[in-house]
Amino acid sequence: MAVEGTFSRAGPGSLRRIRSAVATPPGYRRLAFVTLGALLAIIPSGAYVRLTDSGLGCPDWPSCHGGAVPPLSGHAWIEYSNRILSALVIAICAVAWLSARALPGAPRALRRWSLAATLATLAQGPLGAITVLADLNPLLVASHFLVSLIAVAFGVLLALAAADFAAGVERRWDRRRALAAALGLASLAAVVVTGILVTAAGPHSGDPKVVRRIGSLSAAAAVHVRAVIAFAAIALVVAVVAARRGWLERATRRLALVMIPAIGLQIGIGEYQYRHHLPWEVVGIHVTVAGCLWALGVAIAALLARPAEPAVAATAGTAAGRDHRELTASGA
Repeated sequence: MAVEGTFSRAGPGSLRRIRSAVATPPGYRRLAFVTLGALLAIIPSGAYVRLTDSGLGCPDWPSCHGGAVPPLSGHAWIEYSNRILSALVIAICAVAWLSARALPGAPRALRRWSLAATLATLAQGPLGAITVLADLNPLLVASHFLVSLIAVAFGVLLALAAADFAAGVERRWDRRRALAAALGLASLAAVVVTGILVTAAGPHSGDPKVVRRIGSLSAAAAVHVRAVIAFAAIALVVAVVAARRGWLERATRRLALVMIPAIGLQIGIGEYQYRHHLPWEVVGIHVTVAGCLWALGVAIAALLARPAEPAVAATAGTAAGRDHRELTASGA
């Protein structure tokens, strides 16, 4: 592809330095986690736009009030800063994709998930434009957040694949484990979707002039609470089954130990914000933690569904480096 050739032939400068830094499995692993961090960072950024009533700070797109530079207005700069950050995230995802294509011996998973993350972040551009031109239709605002979470899922899968490649670990699908993982992740997705619907019914529309909401806040919150209870029950059953059958790798256990208190924290934040009439600062924290919980859930489900091959796991840490050296020596 032409864009790949451009990336490969880049002259001295920042692009070549980036390429050199990620031209090894450990280097690409660092890039993958930077990509995941960028995808997570856009969630509180977008939430801040909505919660500060800056959703229509730039009433047009891609310009802002008809110009390339926004006017001296707080709302305009908040909205425009989010657009700039989104462009940066797209660039990081694109670098991850191009780097995966140029990385010797890289598995297809690196190219697949980096491309998926790039396409998801690119989709946010036109979706954001439609959302602004539709005067912050709550369904469009909700879909904006949902696409961000889909991109985060791709980022998590990319980071896991990069970590496995750097460690020389290979994985295989296990049907029973995958079923348990899918059940747990589906219940978490239900919590996320019902939470988004609570937001669509709540008072933070993104602009004080926008009063159109979806449904009743109390009814949406009631459905969300039931989804949380169902998720807690399903997650507990999956965890017990996985522990008793020896399905939990060290990384999976560590992620679970992070996720369990994070769930308790998120429940506490949700209860506080509901009882205190949804202060925007607390809602912002709630949204940020939700993004992190989703990332943790996707990671745990992916690791549970695809256990490491025992023979390969025993040689982790040496195979990737050896393969990379051999490919480099042969001019691959």
